[in-house]
Amino acid sequence: MNEHGSAHENTSHSHSSGARLDAATEGILERGLDELLRLTAGMEYRPLPSEIYPFPLTRALYAEMPSPEAVRADVRSRLSSDPVSVLEYALALLELHECNQPDIADHFLGDMPFIHACFNSKRCNGWIALMGAMDRPAMEAAINRRWQFKFFSGRPSPTGIYILLSMLARYGFVYGRIPFGDVHALSHFVEEFCPGLIVAHGPMSDLELTLSLAAMKMGVPAIVPAAYPFPLGRTIRTDASEEIAQAVAAFPNIRKLLPMPELPPLPDYCDPENQGQEFQPRRTWGGTPESFCIVRKGRVESPGVRVRGRPNGSIGIVVTIQAEPMDAFDRRYIESMMVGALSMIRGVKGRFDGDSFAIDLAEGIDLAPEQIGNTLLIAIRRTWPRLDRIEVEVILDPAELKQAAPLIRAEKAQRSAEIAAATEENTNQFYQCVGCSPFAPDHVCCLTPERTPQCARPYEMIKTGALYGYDDVTNIHHSALHREINSFRAIEKGRCLDPLTGEWEGLNAGAAQLSHGRTTRIQLHSLDRFPHTGCGCFRMIMFKTDLPRPGIGIMNSGYAGRAPDGRTWRDLHYALAGKQTAGLAGAAPPYLHSPKFLKAHGGWGSVVWVTPKIAAAAGETLPQGVEVGPADA
Repeated sequence: MNEHGSAHENTSHSHSSGARLDAATEGILERGLDELLRLTAGMEYRPLPSEIYPFPLTRALYAEMPSPEAVRADVRSRLSSDPVSVLEYALALLELHECNQPDIADHFLGDMPFIHACFNSKRCNGWIALMGAMDRPAMEAAINRRWQFKFFSGRPSPTGIYILLSMLARYGFVYGRIPFGDVHALSHFVEEFCPGLIVAHGPMSDLELTLSLAAMKMGVPAIVPAAYPFPLGRTIRTDASEEIAQAVAAFPNIRKLLPMPELPPLPDYCDPENQGQEFQPRRTWGGTPESFCIVRKGRVESPGVRVRGRPNGSIGIVVTIQAEPMDAFDRRYIESMMVGALSMIRGVKGRFDGDSFAIDLAEGIDLAPEQIGNTLLIAIRRTWPRLDRIEVEVILDPAELKQAAPLIRAEKAQRSAEIAAATEENTNQFYQCVGCSPFAPDHVCCLTPERTPQCARPYEMIKTGALYGYDDVTNIHHSALHREINSFRAIEKGRCLDPLTGEWEGLNAGAAQLSHGRTTRIQLHSLDRFPHTGCGCFRMIMFKTDLPRPGIGIMNSGYAGRAPDGRTWRDLHYALAGKQTAGLAGAAPPYLHSPKFLKAHGGWGSVVWVTPKIAAAAGETLPQGVEVGPADA
């Protein structure tokens, strides 16, 4: 909301520390806390569906797990004299109540489902819990007509807010490295990095009002009714549904898409929904020895499409792009991605494997060669908006194709040799990705030709996107850390600080800047002091272990078994997710074949155990003597 809206904002940084209320509002808190004490009388803590964080709100308050009576005593201690000061302890009582509810497993996420929810939070604006007597489906629909929120409101009861609050506490433990018992640190992490929000609408009981203020003391902002009785917390006040739907994205912890530049429209004959079409080809252009498709770097005097010849069976595509550096990686990647755009044309399917190029046509389809060129041109411009000087040549002349084809093959062979020869030492720049930082603020993915993305996306996808693209373009909602920047960026590599561990001056500076100082050193090829931070989409985790003998184990994502030391994928994922953890690092299978694979530890000579999928991915690289774990059940 802006200064001209009717909603009233209180967005000051405050967790109600030392705050006092008037007698009437303190009375609301006293009655709410009394109700919570009554509801939990005689209850014991019953495990929730999480083995790692079974009581997240209680452990946020207490370094050691307390007894229910100890929590109740802490609430009673200042209930009448200073109820604001015991609101955090009310959250432990809330957890005590909720863990005794028979349907709690229907709402409380298990360990890996919770991790998946955190990962998927980068593809939405945030998480909302609804409070108050309202039409919940109508409110959810009103909000998501404009935004993309996930709702974690629990059961429709005054205590349903527990689900959101327990998720935010777990979020802080995993991605913020918040220790048990430090609720103050947790509240600041929640306020700055967690995507949680309360939307309160309609009448609220004293218990709901009390829990809403307790949530705000934990750092959660809220949209509340105009008559909300407490002058505390980070709030926007309004009773109008349309204003609520507008205001949900006003808080700084809520994530937002990066504003995109205006992209050239697709031609009328292109529809992305056609890309999944299946048909029996009646004609094929290309697929012959004389057919080819290549992207080149060069001067473009007159951007656009040029067609030479008439359709006769073979076809050649030459795309020339004027841009810097437009190196071998960039050219190969653009070439590999653009052909798929031809399948947006009804009855047309483009096929390209890096060498053979063909276009299949369905029965009754007339495809003009100019349509091929225009589709490729627009596809490049829409994917990499910074490229604006592009010429597409559609070659159909048999004599020209026959003469050009062997030259094209030689050019591609030279390009492949350049790519194979690329190292960290002879590359001019490195690249960094913060596509996972919306949920993992410590993590910055550092990419080189010899340390490719942990998520298994191509190295050149990040590289080319950093140079010519405009953000990830895959529905990444940025946190305040990176609200206005491309998820991919090029970075000067600087001096090599340690060639054995793979530590570079530029990567350290970039990580410190992009993480706002939360991560300051990264060693690409070591698991010791400053290993690469983990995201959440790593395809495998490398970990130091003492079993079956001292060395390094490697486990693939989702492995159902255990390492010899007893750890599971869940254990390793929680330990690494979103942060830097000594002894652990994430990667993708291509790293297994990197010349610098675990260089600081002696490479494959340090590996003592792998899962069967890792053994298969390593192939002949896997040394004899490495123990291979049992297959997934």
